Amino acid sequence: MEGSRKPLAKIEGRRRLRLSGLTIAWRGTPNLDDWVAYIVNGTKSKKLILADHVSERKMKGLLGRIQAMRKKEVEKLAQG
Repeated sequence: MEGSRKPLAKIEGRRRLRLSGLTIAWRGTPNLDDWVAYIVNGTKSKKLILADHVSERKMKGLLGRIQAMRKKEVEKLAQG
């Protein structure tokens, strides 16, 4: 019986992109490949997912690359 084990810490964040004006949110667990990044539009049913089940390093790299993209380019990347 493992009663003394602590739960894994979840990390969340948001960033507004200057050029496109979009808000990107992400969440995940350090040292696990369960990170997800998505575009926040205000409705939960219309979230455009940029990355799903990736490592923290890949997710941060993606956020760095889309900083300089326009809104249509970012949305096209999220569509697939």
